[in-house]
Amino acid sequence: MWKKAVLGGLLVLALVLSLFAVPAAAKGNGMVRVVAMIDKDAFRGEAVKGIGGKIVYEFKLIDAVVIDVPANAVGKLAKLQGVKKVEFDAQAQLYRGPPWLVTEPTQPSQTVPWGIERVKAPETWNVTTGASNGVIEVAILDTGVDWDHPDLKDNIAWGVSTIGGEVSTDAADWYDGNGHGTHVAGTIAALNNDIGVVGVAPGVEIYAIKVLNDRGSGAYTDIAIGIEQALLGPDGVLDKDNDGIIVGDPDDDAAEVISMSLGGPSDDDYLHEMITKAYNYGVVIVAASGNEGEDQPSYPAIYPEVIAVGATDSDDNIASFSNRQPEVSAPGVDILSTYPDDTYKTLSGTSMATPHVSGVVALIQAAYYNKYGKVLPVGTFNDTKTDTVRGILHVTADDLGDPGWDIYYGYGIVRADLAVQAAIG
Repeated sequence: MWKKAVLGGLLVLALVLSLFAVPAAAKGNGMVRVVAMIDKDAFRGEAVKGIGGKIVYEFKLIDAVVIDVPANAVGKLAKLQGVKKVEFDAQAQLYRGPPWLVTEPTQPSQTVPWGIERVKAPETWNVTTGASNGVIEVAILDTGVDWDHPDLKDNIAWGVSTIGGEVSTDAADWYDGNGHGTHVAGTIAALNNDIGVVGVAPGVEIYAIKVLNDRGSGAYTDIAIGIEQALLGPDGVLDKDNDGIIVGDPDDDAAEVISMSLGGPSDDDYLHEMITKAYNYGVVIVAASGNEGEDQPSYPAIYPEVIAVGATDSDDNIASFSNRQPEVSAPGVDILSTYPDDTYKTLSGTSMATPHVSGVVALIQAAYYNKYGKVLPVGTFNDTKTDTVRGILHVTADDLGDPGWDIYYGYGIVRADLAVQAAIG
């Protein structure tokens, strides 16, 4: 099957995706892209045209609009009727590790990567592989996925691109010409077959949502739209049966887990509002804590609705690059996983730790759903009981730092086997 060529210049290690706020994102001809937080009853789209602007995307689940507007008219936009606040779009780009950390692609017979073994995922597969008759899906917001990789294709249920604010389900648009998203997908859900690797939850379904382009650059708006797409699902309808339940509902196709191996220093209201919307619907949101070695996670991992993940090595040491104060930790150094063009590669970063946790969450929810016909609530950072997903992650993790939560490991390194046991009682 035809594929886009992977850019040769990308044969360097992608440690983590990082969002960097910049002044207005130039769109050409003096135009900039902004997001207007609005009162939908009072806002009039035609007024945007009156100041030379164009509406690019209207969010369905939050009161916000993506707009291209002349740079000298941003002030006018802020004063339009129904406009509450205007935020400039922020740009996204990749962190790249030094070339000597890269290993060349290979085509091995199936092996279980050390990280999958460390979180004890294989010990859960007699109970669940993440399969749930299509109810549990993990949305991977990243650079897309190699949609016909033999170790992934049977688990890819849907793909969509939100690059440039345009929603496209054309497979050519959400194909991964970078490699990062395919690597993340393999750690979550590579098939348990005779080739390559196997993921934490080899039976779970994947939504491949491309929010960054093949150069590893993109926009906060594209990520927010990607979260909205994860909620709407392939049919584009939030709550098809109007029962008020979208997560864990067999009549709806919203993702139960959102995995974001990305992060940065910018705090934008509209992105946080979209994350909060997903959280309130019951979606478990997992994000990389960041690779800057800072004393706290980056955005969006730092938001209280999100599970921030730190990275450890094969000796259970915290990686030097891993930002402090994660919620939990997982393997993130020298991680072998799937890569475009039917290959495999070893990468490092909190980007690589995050899908280990996303996969464990998928196992928890699949096991619980298969037994009880519903999913567990998300829970909070402080939960220490087994009646929420976050509580289960906290109390079953290997507590390797100071007792309880600490700034290095968080609650500890996640354990799939103990988490699934706790979920099903």
